[in-house]
Amino acid sequence: MTPVDAELSRYFSDTYDEGRRKFLNACEHHGLIVESYLHPTQKGPFGETLSMDVAWCGPQDAEKVLVFSCGTHGLEAAPGAATILRWLDLDGPEQLPEGIAVLLIHAINPYGWAWAHRINEDGIDLNRNFPDRAKPPPSNPDYADVHKLLLNTSMNDEGLSDFAQGFQSLTSSIGMNAALTGITSGQFDFPDGLSFGGADLSWSGRTLFAIAQKHLILAKRILHIDWHTGIGKYGQAHFILDEPQTSETFSLLSEWWPNDAIHCDDVVDGVSIFYNGLLLEGLRAEIQKYSPAKIVNLTIEWGTYDVAKMLQALVMDNWLMHRTENADRALTDAVRAELIERFYPKSTEWRRSVIYTSDAIYTRAVAGIDSWGSN
Repeated sequence: MTPVDAELSRYFSDTYDEGRRKFLNACEHHGLIVESYLHPTQKGPFGETLSMDVAWCGPQDAEKVLVFSCGTHGLEAAPGAATILRWLDLDGPEQLPEGIAVLLIHAINPYGWAWAHRINEDGIDLNRNFPDRAKPPPSNPDYADVHKLLLNTSMNDEGLSDFAQGFQSLTSSIGMNAALTGITSGQFDFPDGLSFGGADLSWSGRTLFAIAQKHLILAKRILHIDWHTGIGKYGQAHFILDEPQTSETFSLLSEWWPNDAIHCDDVVDGVSIFYNGLLLEGLRAEIQKYSPAKIVNLTIEWGTYDVAKMLQALVMDNWLMHRTENADRALTDAVRAELIERFYPKSTEWRRSVIYTSDAIYTRAVAGIDSWGSN
């Protein structure tokens, strides 16, 4: 049997370039054709090509399509990409039931992965970049006070502690629900702020729309799983649905994953947050312009650290993007290393849990879409 560390290194990558090479090699091994959508303006830190890579497994005219994507939040890509490699390694494409296809989308935000950011090259949170652009941008009045805290935060233990205390004071003043809504639900007024949704659809968004129109136009049932990290218990899968618990979709997912809690508006315990411009919601709306397909969206997070640490991590990411002009190089490197750890832990136990837990998730996803509509 392969030693655990060697096995993990087969799947997990330290850099975007390494992760991309592993994906391309795995696809070649399985005879899968990869379409590469090269970023038109950006390169990696060593001049490497940045690309959203796509592979199709199964019949081209499949009516049931399972989509797995990773990297919406840049540096969160590595664990999701590792699970995709694991599925390929276990001969997932060769074991698909008749009439089912799988679409693999590798690195939705290649810039973020390559440069160790959650946000993209324009400082946009891609999971807030998909509001209805025919309407005025959603408002988030609770964010303004958060932004004041952000601008006054320095990147040392004292500064991050001050941010946490300031946020706690804000919570005491306006309530936890309003405070967390302000910081995480998406805002469109502060381009250098947290959870910025962008003035326009991003390159990643336009590329995803093109991929969907090319590959999903014939599908009648679509299950899309988008891999993330940072929410939930350490090393455990945290399932998030963008529909209410009263929906038919909630019942469906509860049947497919009966041993896992499906979270809706209770993403964070005790808090109900409405999120603006979610990627999966925006992609579904786009597909519905040309297809009557039934679509189930599922975000699966791999839990890392507690909520307070993850809120600090959002501040770190923002600082690295917007406020390092006069920063010491050693400080910048230290902050980046800590940011990566909070979303992509080095722990062998954490990574082992991700890989082994994902085996059952892929198996149940395939079985679920296979049975969908059969009863």
